[in-house]
Amino acid sequence: PQMKYRDRAAERREKQGGPDPPEPKRRKFGGPPAAHGDAEGPPLGCRMLQAMGWKEGSGLGRRRAEVTVGTPG
Repeated sequence: PQMKYRDRAAERREKQGGPDPPEPKRRKFGGPPAAHGDAEGPPLGCRMLQAMGWKEGSGLGRRRAEVTVGTPG
């Protein structure tokens, strides 16, 4: 005789009722990536820098004056 698989977890969920599905995780820096200049806003890298306190026109680096020119792209 061949053994048939018994899904005990499914039986338990039917009997006791399963938990509510978890809420979807929130993205820290927004939704899907946007192309530069889209109506959705700046690209992900720019949003990440802004979330860390960077402001447009200020530089990057330890003294915030080391790199002030953006990369082409």
